[in-house]
Amino acid sequence: MNHLRNALWMQMRGHEITMVCTKSSPLEKAAMDAQLSVISIRKPARHYAFLSAWMILQSLKKRGVTGLMIRNTSDISLGASIALLSFKRIHIHFFMELMFQTRKQQWYRTIRYSFLSSWVCSLEYMKEKVLSATHIDQKNVCVIPSGLDFSQILPFSKTEARQQLNLAEENVIFGMIGRIDRKKRIELAILALSELNHPLYQLIIVGEETPDSSDSYLSELQALIQEKKLVDQVHFYGFHAKTSPFYHAIDALIMASDLETFGMSTIEALAHNRPVIATNSGGSKELLTRFPFGILVDPGIPSSFASAMGKIAEMVPENFDKEAFQRYFDHQRVCEMIESRILSCESVR
Repeated sequence: MNHLRNALWMQMRGHEITMVCTKSSPLEKAAMDAQLSVISIRKPARHYAFLSAWMILQSLKKRGVTGLMIRNTSDISLGASIALLSFKRIHIHFFMELMFQTRKQQWYRTIRYSFLSSWVCSLEYMKEKVLSATHIDQKNVCVIPSGLDFSQILPFSKTEARQQLNLAEENVIFGMIGRIDRKKRIELAILALSELNHPLYQLIIVGEETPDSSDSYLSELQALIQEKKLVDQVHFYGFHAKTSPFYHAIDALIMASDLETFGMSTIEALAHNRPVIATNSGGSKELLTRFPFGILVDPGIPSSFASAMGKIAEMVPENFDKEAFQRYFDHQRVCEMIESRILSCESVR
């Protein structure tokens, strides 16, 4: 829901916001609940969806929209078509959320990317990768971090949070907060917990599978928990819109993906003064190098995670500059960067 959250922040700064959503999607419902203007569409084809682009363009023109921000890679083709059909009067801004691993220099991709007014990366390594893997114009690529509204962090103590969630005070609790997805490598944390073989070490998993997913990953995780006899140590909490109590309750967050593009959960954990155990790659590497509070481990190796989890008492924020961290990720600063670098305007509040 990063898209919705950013839309609401921009609305609070005085911008008129319209959300383009797939019909009956969770985003459509959330946008309507937030009383935003919504354009509801059927899910368009991944490529060359000119009819969908034309219909969206007509709705955007009626609302006087001049800028369209997209976050899903699969929407780049649709966005480029809208730019083409509008003779670039609608500016398309792509906020990259998933890093690609292969070169994207085919002629048709180069043409498609040429219709993007800006390509926004959350971290420097992402910008470097985009510039080396595509032919996009360097002046159109910039770095704007994802933001946090620090006023939304609830003032819980660990004791209060654990009482609310019915978690034992004496346990050492690790958390994985976010979508339950095979790429998140949740099984590594479960296997690491099995290696530690300590009844006071617990793992809580907060999140749910992608709606309508046919993947059996959750069932596989549950079978692994049974196999390793960890039923009393691994707990699923499902989806929660408000995750602050969970961050306050854990001793450390685990990010086990082989490569995390950015890692909103990482900065949310750091904002709650909780260390992060993450793979030494991608967004996790850049974030924990810049704001050191946690341990970077080799990807894909349960014993590496187990070793880090066993060092929980050593994870102290000696070199973690909390004030610099908050300044960097402050949502108002992020909105100002979008206004000045992308929209070439100021807040209209």
